[in-house]
Amino acid sequence: MKRWWNALGPGILLAAASVGASHLVLSPSAGALFGYQLLWLVVATHLLKYPAFEFGPRYAAATGRHLLDGYARIPGPKNWAPTVFLVGTLVQGIGVLAAVVYIAGCVFSTWTQWLDPEWSSVALTAIILGLLFAGGFSWLDHLNKIMMAVLALATVLAFVPIIPGPEAVRHLVVPTLPAGSIILVAAILGWMPTGIDVSVWHSFWTIEKMKTYTTADEGHVSKVARRLRTALWDMRTGYSLSLCTGVMFVVMGAHYLHGEKLKGAQFAVALSEAYTSVFGAWMYHLFMLTAFFAMFSTSYTVIDGFSRSFAECCAVLRPGKSDPAVRSRLYFGFAIVSAVLACVILLLVGEPKTLVIGASLVSLAVAPLLYGFNLYCVTHHIDEPALRPSKLSIVIALLGIATVIVALGASVYVKLLM
Repeated sequence: MKRWWNALGPGILLAAASVGASHLVLSPSAGALFGYQLLWLVVATHLLKYPAFEFGPRYAAATGRHLLDGYARIPGPKNWAPTVFLVGTLVQGIGVLAAVVYIAGCVFSTWTQWLDPEWSSVALTAIILGLLFAGGFSWLDHLNKIMMAVLALATVLAFVPIIPGPEAVRHLVVPTLPAGSIILVAAILGWMPTGIDVSVWHSFWTIEKMKTYTTADEGHVSKVARRLRTALWDMRTGYSLSLCTGVMFVVMGAHYLHGEKLKGAQFAVALSEAYTSVFGAWMYHLFMLTAFFAMFSTSYTVIDGFSRSFAECCAVLRPGKSDPAVRSRLYFGFAIVSAVLACVILLLVGEPKTLVIGASLVSLAVAPLLYGFNLYCVTHHIDEPALRPSKLSIVIALLGIATVIVALGASVYVKLLM
């Protein structure tokens, strides 16, 4: 059990980045508005995007480098692929952080009745920065394991009493598009389990995690193969957790919130009230704690991911910035600046809807490119054939790229034309 627990890490960070916003809001919305009819979509998006997220740890474990190094080797104008990723990082860094921290602040404020959402968000941002300064990846690794364990346990406790019958199973495998669902379908296609750029973050986290692996007295190929098995097992654990919680939240939304239109922390409150009728008043605090953990984990992961992306992009684009001390300054500099700007936006503007819409469109616009970059890197830069993805994974990846393009088109239609 100790070895199993210690091996987990980047996959749980992936689950944390996934569960917070998309699962806590989109999944209950799908259940509340359309019952079990969009269960298949949660499964389909996880299946079609699986290769994109698997390619991150696969590339890192097989080559010892993160995906941005692979992006720099993609044919075309010099460093054009890392530049695309950097632009996405700069645009999203503030908007996405403001959004997830605001939801976390809303949940905390609703639960404790202590501060208003804006000041709760500022306080949580300061705590996250303090944890990053105190421990970096070590804090991120251990904290998210604990938070996701609490989330998984509480979600299962709430789900077991309402396990659905054959109707839900049918909707898991039979696609349907209910009338009026286009907006939510576009959001789920685009944002579940999370943005494709998190696959690049996953390669960073895998490199960090690999530093903790013990070295066995074996050949290079077998050592790399063992490292890859560990990285993929960890990734699949986190990805499975994301899929299971997504499905369970749809079912809970269908059971408890049928017909309701709620946003952000309102979903957590409505679900908690439904749970208290089954388990008693104590369940309110457990569920609100769980919802807060989910959003705090997402906020923590987002700050680290975007800051790490900025530092590594600078190192790739300007080799003179590759010194560890310089990268550390870039990392913390970006974390501080993005956190301060996000807090200013929250205090002066409140809920950052316009900023989030713009950031989400940029994220979706670069998503097909990033998916394609990942596929190119794992099929062209991994020398050992046994370490490359299977033909089935490549086929699913091509279908996934097409799906992300459809999601982009649907999102542009919904946000700009409807």
